[in-house]
Amino acid sequence: MVTRQDGGQVMHRLSFPFRLPRFGSALHRCDSCPKTTRLIDSLVYKTQAPADLVMMTALSSYSLSLQGIIDVERPEGGVGPVSLYTLGIADSGERKTTLSRLLLKPHKDFQQRMNEGYEKKLIEFYVDEKIFNKRVQLLEKSILKNIKAGECHAKLKKQLVEIELSRPKPPKKTQMVLEDTTPEALVSELNEGIGNVGLVSDEGASILNGRGAQNLPMLNSAWSSELITVNRKSSASFMVLNPRLTMSIMLQPSAMKKFMAKKGEESIGIGYIARFLVCNPLSNQGERFIGVSFDEEGDGYSEYLSMAEEILAKVKESIDAPEREKKVIKFTLEAKKYRIELCNEIERNLRVGGRFQYSRGHGSKLAENISRIAALLSYIEQGEDEAISLGILKDAEKIAFYYSDVYLRCFEVQPEYIKNAQTLRDYLQAARENGDRYLKKNKIRQSGPASLRNKQVLEEALNTLRGYRELAALLCPNGMVVIDLYPAYPVDEIQWDNFLKKNNLV
Repeated sequence: MVTRQDGGQVMHRLSFPFRLPRFGSALHRCDSCPKTTRLIDSLVYKTQAPADLVMMTALSSYSLSLQGIIDVERPEGGVGPVSLYTLGIADSGERKTTLSRLLLKPHKDFQQRMNEGYEKKLIEFYVDEKIFNKRVQLLEKSILKNIKAGECHAKLKKQLVEIELSRPKPPKKTQMVLEDTTPEALVSELNEGIGNVGLVSDEGASILNGRGAQNLPMLNSAWSSELITVNRKSSASFMVLNPRLTMSIMLQPSAMKKFMAKKGEESIGIGYIARFLVCNPLSNQGERFIGVSFDEEGDGYSEYLSMAEEILAKVKESIDAPEREKKVIKFTLEAKKYRIELCNEIERNLRVGGRFQYSRGHGSKLAENISRIAALLSYIEQGEDEAISLGILKDAEKIAFYYSDVYLRCFEVQPEYIKNAQTLRDYLQAARENGDRYLKKNKIRQSGPASLRNKQVLEEALNTLRGYRELAALLCPNGMVVIDLYPAYPVDEIQWDNFLKKNNLV
């Protein structure tokens, strides 16, 4: 508690508990993640795309690179995948394709290198398969002949079993990036390929409004790395164990609107959209003027390309030795404690009146997404042997909440208290721009926005902004409540005297 005294007026400030990031906060600059910051700065400069779209696309590329070789520790027990689902809703011309091309370049180059000679291996497989089938046919004929003659065929049966156990297997094609596919083809790739796939589209209408979104429960299972069972009538059924799937979908608002009209209720109801980091950037078209860079050699993007090559070399090792365990990225003790507080505060906000009252499916996935982002950032910044620091966890928290706020806005699931807090924020900002620092609380009820003239609504909005340290409520001995619009600054004697005179209090 802080006490201030001026002219006999004693004013008290209230303390506040653990708080989530302020709703509507700007995209956080990663103080503990210099490599990521350099990459974002470099790509914003190169492409002049919106920074939040760049950040989201970079996180998606991290996910695709690392999901096959690392897991993240869950402080409450067990481990889980680091795969991310990202959704960018942006108009044509926002450099979606350019970003995707730049960030996926190492993955596509890796894919091409891994598949050199694949056609020859496939032909060899077809030849081996024909030879295998002929051997099986000959043994089957011999067995049939013995059966007809009433002779023992146990030895032939044993030979047939041994041959079947040596059935040639088709070569695996390394397919890390799928740009347009059906659910059937995707699950087959997860089963028959390397089990580590990115479903990526910079024109995502073909996925969400095509056949790609026909099996949303399966995509939910893949996000959680749960067992996927495929039952078929015309061919063999199979199970996909421990799948790793990154989804990066970018599409125009009209395509998103079409998807929501068609499948919106289902996708939100089963928690499909709730799993995504959602970006809906403000357009900067008309402000993207050409500049000159004199530091092309040492920029963040070049650093990213080198780092991606090192990571993909480890991906190749995991492909060559699929029995190898994934590296588990853990939290420091300090970060674990903070994460528990964070999870509890998110849980409290699932209640009626909380931030996620109308989006509980999304809120319940948020802590998981924060952990995944933290693990990805930690590996990129520190390598596989360091635990997730408190600083990196806080960076991940603020990034995830930025995209969470976009989700709440885009899908119109903001609780009333957040809408009211934003209305109050706009009103108080106008007062600041008018040169005011101190404001009577009752003035807001008397001349402020209509939605804030209800005493309880205004009190809740003030408490919300006070929790974000945007204001302080000062209680005077005469019972008057004064709002301080600059709570972090020392007392301004001149402003205070002017306030008292303006309100006839002296």
